[in-house]
Amino acid sequence: MPEWCYTGTSVSDEKVEQALTAVKSACFGCAEHSSDCPLAKAAGDIARMLEEKP
Repeated sequence: MPEWCYTGTSVSDEKVEQALTAVKSACFGCAEHSSDCPLAKAAGDIARMLEEKP
C-alpha cells in the first residue's frame, strides 16, 4: 500500500486515486501554471504515491 509522505499513513490505491481526482478537480485552470501552486504540489505528491509502489 502507498504511504502518505507527510504522516507515514498507509493508504489504499483506491483512496489515493480518489484523492488525486479530488485535488485535480479543485484546480482553478489558470492560464499559466506555477511551481509554487499548492494544488499542483499536492497532486504531484499524491501521483508519486501510485508511481512509487513496490
